[in-house]
Amino acid sequence: MRGFFTVTTALVLCLCAWVGADAQSGPAFEVVSIKPIPPPTPATIQDGTSRPVFNIDASRVEISGFTPIVLLARAFQVSLDQIDAPDFARGQYFAVQATLPAGATREQVPEMLRTMLVERFKLVYHRETREYPVTVVTVGKTGIKLTRLPDDTPTPRETRVRLPDGTTRITMVGKVSSLFPVMNSFGGFPRSIDETGLDGRYTWVQDQAPASPERTFQEIVHDSFTAMMEAAGLRLEARKVPQETIVVDHLEKMPTEN
Repeated sequence: MRGFFTVTTALVLCLCAWVGADAQSGPAFEVVSIKPIPPPTPATIQDGTSRPVFNIDASRVEISGFTPIVLLARAFQVSLDQIDAPDFARGQYFAVQATLPAGATREQVPEMLRTMLVERFKLVYHRETREYPVTVVTVGKTGIKLTRLPDDTPTPRETRVRLPDGTTRITMVGKVSSLFPVMNSFGGFPRSIDETGLDGRYTWVQDQAPASPERTFQEIVHDSFTAMMEAAGLRLEARKVPQETIVVDHLEKMPTEN
């Protein structure tokens, strides 16, 4: 029996070492600073003072207002519900400032995030296949009700206007899939899949009701996205599909020092 446990322990250690080495052998940020920040509140999100940021500008990467579980989802390019992580990974928010090495591309940033999580948060993980609920977006019977914009239309920063009744009107420009990160992260929708066949860019207008003690911020965002999609002539359908899962075996609550 002792021999069995010795062999089993050795295999686990080898697996953990392999996962870490696999991430560390990939591209990495040249310089990276990670700092904990206060969690956002419905009021600060609605007025834009704690708006989540994920920007890649030339050689600089700025990430702010995200929890480790969101960083994991970005790093592995899966949805939040495809990450099996400890509860604390949903509670602490971080700001990340990083520098890309010479010659690095935007497409390598997810791999660099994986390396950062392994090195700074001591991430150990494995992969499984599980069945998940998803939100499938299709065109409704009446067809799309938005006018497609020219392909070379610039993407302006979203605008927010407070209406007299306290509603926040948000105007965005983008493809259908560009809405999914916020829908999934803040609206509580299961991972969204685009089956509209629409590859164009549109102007989206979303009205968010004011914060209320009777309703959570997630409920408000969920309802506002649902109304916006229906007004655009799109349909939201719940389904279940098999998906890859990233199972976190170990993750530190705080990163190692900068």
